[in-house]
Amino acid sequence: MLSLTKETRMDKAKNALAEVVAYAEELVSDERLRADIRAAARNGAKASNRVKKDVDAGGITSRLAADKRLRRNLRAMLDDLDNASERVRRKKSHRARNVLLMLVGAVAALAAVAKGRLWLSDRTSESTGSDQAVPLA
Repeated sequence: MLSLTKETRMDKAKNALAEVVAYAEELVSDERLRADIRAAARNGAKASNRVKKDVDAGGITSRLAADKRLRRNLRAMLDDLDNASERVRRKKSHRARNVLLMLVGAVAALAAVAKGRLWLSDRTSESTGSDQAVPLA
C-alpha cells in the first residue's frame, strides 16, 4: 500500500505475523482440509507397509509394476494430497475486476437510457407535428 510514512521493520513483521495467524486460523478451522490430510496419511501408511515387504529384496520397481493395490494406495495418497494442497492455496480475489465490470455496465446502461430518451423524444415530436405553425386566434 502507498503511505506517507515509512513502514518500519517492526510494522512489517507485525503485519506479516497477523497475516500468518489469519491464514493458520483459516486452515485450522477447515474440516475438509484436515480430512484430506488424514486420508493422505492413511493411504501413505498403507502403501508404505506394502513397500516395506520388498525393500530388502530390492524388487521395489517390479513390485510397483505388478501390485495393483499398491498403485491404488499410492494414487489415493497423491489424490488426497492434491486435494489438500488445493484447499491450502488461497483463491485469487476478483473484487477489483468485478467492481470495474459493474461500473462499466452501469455507465453503458445510463448511456443507453439517455440515447433512448433522445430517440423517443425525436419520434414523439415528429408524430405530433410540432414543426407546423399554430395560428394565433
